[in-house]
Amino acid sequence: MAARFDKYKKDLNRTGFVRYNPGYLQNLFGHTHINPFWVADSDFMVMPELQKALKKMAKRGVYPYELKTPAIKQPLVNWFKKRHKVTLTMEHLLFTTSVNTGLAAAIDELTQPGEGIIIQPPVYQAFKGIIEGVNRKVINNSLQLKNDTYHIDFNDLEKKAAVSTTTAMILCNPHNPVGRVWKKDELEQIATICQKHQVLMLTDEIHADIIYPGHQFTGMTEVYKGQSDQILMFGSAGKTFGIPGLVDSFIYTPNTELKKAMQARIMRFHLGKSNAFGNIALKTAYTHGYKWLDKKINYLAASVQAINKFLTNELPQVKMIHPEGTYQVWLDVSALAKNNKALKELLFTKARLGVNLGLEYGKEGKGFVRMNIASPRPLLLQALQQLKEAVNQ
Repeated sequence: MAARFDKYKKDLNRTGFVRYNPGYLQNLFGHTHINPFWVADSDFMVMPELQKALKKMAKRGVYPYELKTPAIKQPLVNWFKKRHKVTLTMEHLLFTTSVNTGLAAAIDELTQPGEGIIIQPPVYQAFKGIIEGVNRKVINNSLQLKNDTYHIDFNDLEKKAAVSTTTAMILCNPHNPVGRVWKKDELEQIATICQKHQVLMLTDEIHADIIYPGHQFTGMTEVYKGQSDQILMFGSAGKTFGIPGLVDSFIYTPNTELKKAMQARIMRFHLGKSNAFGNIALKTAYTHGYKWLDKKINYLAASVQAINKFLTNELPQVKMIHPEGTYQVWLDVSALAKNNKALKELLFTKARLGVNLGLEYGKEGKGFVRMNIASPRPLLLQALQQLKEAVNQ
């Protein structure tokens, strides 16, 4: 199976892919002759069962409007129960075009303009844009880096949550970009604070399936069970199975009133249209993807080890925050350049390495970069070699 994850189709035209699109590369990095490891999607070939299912769907030849039937939903429910010991019920699932769409709709529908939404930077940069885009206020509960591990400042979280105008929190678990998989006791402390101060929990668990050996994912809906139903969980099969351009996303809440409000919102703005190929992809992935995902995670874990070995032996100026989950690595490059301008020159122009600068994720990300490692390992090591050569010039 490793050979399949090592496969890279050189003859594939990727100019229409966001990650490789010349227009995006030019705007982001100043030129197009660059190896892109920025946007969080995958270079890996998808699982064979999925390719077969899509071919069969193509032969069907009839593509009317479709629904998310129980046959589509049940594999998702089964997956969460078997994979994560998370209990979902079909009647409390909703579907929308993307996790970001769902988050934006939830914040706009369930909170009021001017209210505060807590995030934990350095964190996925879209959260800030979504919050400000619907005229809400970003409330930062900055993560603390201690002994090469990020921790939550619970005293600060309590202080921010206690403000009467703070009405919701976006939790990112596993955390993008720092790679933390929050432990059960950490989630319980967050839940206690949010419940105490009536802060609605919006938990983004899109990376929940990418968990490295030695770590355990805990679903926030399980933490809330029996305590509160003031929670919505957002997820998608896109990251797990390398198909963000094919499938939509789902929202789960045990709260009937919240579900009704979100369902009305989705219908009002036509956010939930199904796609025949996306539906069959969802069903196939969650039915047949168990062993394939295990092999993918093992491959990613080996890539993390290879990157760490390379940095230790060949480029000790760069330090990796060892990820517990996600297929992003968070690299401390503060020793490579005196300022952001010099860092861009080194990474983008000299090394021709397309990564995300840490400042995109908040001021807490200064001196770091995020690198997507969902690519064949030879490509990753070649990129690091380019960085080494640029540093040594």
